[in-house]
Amino acid sequence: MTERYSKHIPALDGLRGLAILAVFFHHYGAGGIHSSSLPVRWVATVCGVGWSGVDLFFVLSGFLITGILYDTQTDPRYYRNFYARRTLRIFPIYYLFVAICLLVAPFSTWRTGHLSFLVYLGYPAALIWPTLLNIPIRITHLWSLHVEEQFYMLWPWLIRRLRVPLNILVFCAMAIAGALLARIVFPSWAYASLPCRMDGLALGAALAVLFRGDYRGRIQKLATPVFTVSVGLLILIFAFRHTTEHSDRLVCTLGFSVIAIAYGALLVLSLGTLSSLFSMRILRLFGKYSYGMYLYHFPLTAVFEHTKSFFNAFPFGSLIYVMFCLAADLAIAALSFHVFEQPILRLKNRFEYAGKAGGVNTRMKVTPLSTIERQSGVAARIAGAAD
Repeated sequence: MTERYSKHIPALDGLRGLAILAVFFHHYGAGGIHSSSLPVRWVATVCGVGWSGVDLFFVLSGFLITGILYDTQTDPRYYRNFYARRTLRIFPIYYLFVAICLLVAPFSTWRTGHLSFLVYLGYPAALIWPTLLNIPIRITHLWSLHVEEQFYMLWPWLIRRLRVPLNILVFCAMAIAGALLARIVFPSWAYASLPCRMDGLALGAALAVLFRGDYRGRIQKLATPVFTVSVGLLILIFAFRHTTEHSDRLVCTLGFSVIAIAYGALLVLSLGTLSSLFSMRILRLFGKYSYGMYLYHFPLTAVFEHTKSFFNAFPFGSLIYVMFCLAADLAIAALSFHVFEQPILRLKNRFEYAGKAGGVNTRMKVTPLSTIERQSGVAARIAGAAD
């Protein structure tokens, strides 16, 4: 008998919390890589890999979004509900952030090409015209949001067309292989474009489909050795290349693929043996406010830099400085969420999926969807964590 999933899984919030902490410490804690202190260099090296937190976001998004789409294929308002709910979740705070940027940056710094950022096409626009990034606000981190939004636009149509598990899994396998090939052929686009970063999203999507059936047990048994081997291989790549930079040719090709596999295994572990760890309240707290923290944290580095001299007067000043910045970013994101985002999110109740209360039967075998729906299966609301 296939296990039933709950509507909300705390461990996935914790996994999202880990992702935002990794990205945050990359931008705030990786500056000591050339320090004369060995412990500082070690900490900075670990923080230097934090850029991969974005890859964890991708795997998690692929998993959750595909779960939503797969479970609601028969909903008569499939497209309307999905896009409306995504719009309410993603757009308001994004355009608030854009408005703040417009107010802060001098008018003379803006170009016509910046309009592409309004429709989540700033990337690839900035890859074609790098001068778009020559503004006094640090906005390069928006690339990942643009990749995800482009994914959201295309994926519902693909899932509706592919429909059955085998078709979806085959497409995901092709996307994973295609992403690696795209990074090899187009190295300048390897880090910040959807075709080159599709492997993390597709791997998460494949796991979402496989988890809705008899493959869950097998995947969970493989998760620990796969995670161990992939992390070990990643360490070897970093050691061989003497760098953790994502711009390195080997890191941004094979390395990205290994990272996606490692995070895919970690996601599986978070739903099993590591569930208690990722259900910790502190991780879930950061996961709850992760979107706002991600949007605000990078531009805020320019603001917080002016306070560094104050913290340097204290023992362990650098550590205190980073903790202060983390607390400030969390506070700003929480304020943004409760004052601005949450009232808007309540409108999602107007776009409920049909049969949400009872769940949608989606026992996963490689059979037509009509057969899957007749089988007693998963009340698959695991995707509710992202919805």
